[in-house]
Amino acid sequence: MWWILRYGLLLGGGFLTFCYFASTLARVGVDDPCPSFPAVLRLMYGLFGTRITHLVLGHFTHTKPGQPQPPQLGGTTQQTVGEDRTGSSLRVGVLPVLGEIFGGNYAYVVFDKYDPERRCVAVDGADPEVVLRYINEKALKLTHVLTTHWHWDHSGGNRKLQAAWPEALVVGGREEGWRVPCARTLVEHGDSLSVGTLEIKCHALRGHTRGSICYDVRVSGAPSKSPALFTGDALFIGGCGALFEGSAAVMYTQLGRLFGALPPDTLLFAGHEYATMLLMQAVQREPANAEARRKFAWAQRLRAERLPTVPSRLADELSYNGWAREAAKKGDFGLFCQLCGLDQETAEKAGSKMAARAKDE
Repeated sequence: MWWILRYGLLLGGGFLTFCYFASTLARVGVDDPCPSFPAVLRLMYGLFGTRITHLVLGHFTHTKPGQPQPPQLGGTTQQTVGEDRTGSSLRVGVLPVLGEIFGGNYAYVVFDKYDPERRCVAVDGADPEVVLRYINEKALKLTHVLTTHWHWDHSGGNRKLQAAWPEALVVGGREEGWRVPCARTLVEHGDSLSVGTLEIKCHALRGHTRGSICYDVRVSGAPSKSPALFTGDALFIGGCGALFEGSAAVMYTQLGRLFGALPPDTLLFAGHEYATMLLMQAVQREPANAEARRKFAWAQRLRAERLPTVPSRLADELSYNGWAREAAKKGDFGLFCQLCGLDQETAEKAGSKMAARAKDE
C-alpha cells in the first residue's frame, strides 16, 4: 500500500504545483504597482480556476431543474428594471443567484420590450437554471451570453446556457478568452456588438482580472440618456473589485476612461450585492461626506425591503466611491493605490512617481 500513498502524494504535489504556477494573480516586479500576495493565496487562486473546482461548486450551488431556487443573500427578490429607470424600451431582469457563498451575485437578462423577435442577452449567467426560467417566463430568445470575466461565479453557467441555446454566442474578453467557458466571440476595448435593436459597447477595465470587460447596452435610436452598464466585479456601488490580476496604474487609467466615455445618467449594474458593505466603509473613511451617508442609508432601506441596490446612477459614484473619484478626476494616485490594497509606503512612492510624470508632461 505504500506505493499508493507515494504516488498519491506525488500526484497531489504535482497538482498543487501546477495550481501555483497557473495562478494569474499579479506579481510584484511584473505588474507594479500591485499588492503583494502570499504563496497560499496564489495557490488557492490557481485552484479556483480549475475545472475540478468548477464542477464541485456547480454541484453544490446551481439550482437544480424542477426545484425551487434556494434562498438568496438577505432574501433578495428578482426585479425587472423598466422604462421608469432606463427611459426607453430597454428592460433588465435582475436575478440574484448562488445564495450567500460569494456574497450575493447578480445575473442579468437584457432585452428590448418592443423587439418583435424577443431577442435577449444574458450577462454573467452563473446559475443557468435561474436564467433559463426567466427567459422562458418572458418568452425570450437567448442570442448572446456576455461574460464580464472568467471567475466561476460569473462564467460558471456558460456551458449549460450554451447547451440550452446552441446558437447563442458566448462573449468574453480577448485577454482571458481561453479561461471563459464556451467563449466563441472574444472582444476588447472599443468593440461593438448588435443584438436586434440592442447596441452593446465593450469597455476594458483591467484590474480584478486581466481581461475584465464592462458592457454598455442601449436601444438603438432611443432617446434614452440612461444606458445600462454591466461591470461584473470591476466596479461596484461604492467601490471596486479587488486588484487581483493587474497593475493599479492600468486600472486607474482605464477606470478614468470609462467615466469619461459614458453619460452621467448611465445605470450601473454590478456583479454583487456589496453596496451596504462598501458604502459603510466609505462613511468610515469620510465621516463628513453627506453624500456617502445618504447613499448608505438608501442602500440600507432597500436591503431591509429585500430589494437589490442595483441599478445606481454612475455619476453618483464620484461623490462617495474613492476609486472612481480619484481615477475620473485624475486625482491622488497614491490614495487610489492604498484603496487597491497596496501598503502605504509603496502606494506613496507610486503616487509620487505618477505626480512627477504628470508634471513632466
